[in-house]
Amino acid sequence: MAVNDPGDWRELFDAALFEPNRVKLRGHIENARHTINNRLSVLMKDPSESLRTTPEQIALRDALSTVAELPRIVYARKPSTKVNARN
Repeated sequence: MAVNDPGDWRELFDAALFEPNRVKLRGHIENARHTINNRLSVLMKDPSESLRTTPEQIALRDALSTVAELPRIVYARKPSTKVNARN
């Protein structure tokens, strides 16, 4: 993925959000945070992006907030060794 591809941050955000492995989670969070911050920088500096700036900036800031809270949410719960299934 190219660094300036607008879709990159969404894919990396989803990877962090849905990562079930706590060991891998930190890496996904850092990748998402880095890419989201890079995308925010591009939007602020590039006048050709002005039409998408406001909605995407809101989405980016929301994603950054979520990524910042994700470790607290995940690590506050005990890891489950078994999955409960109902038939």
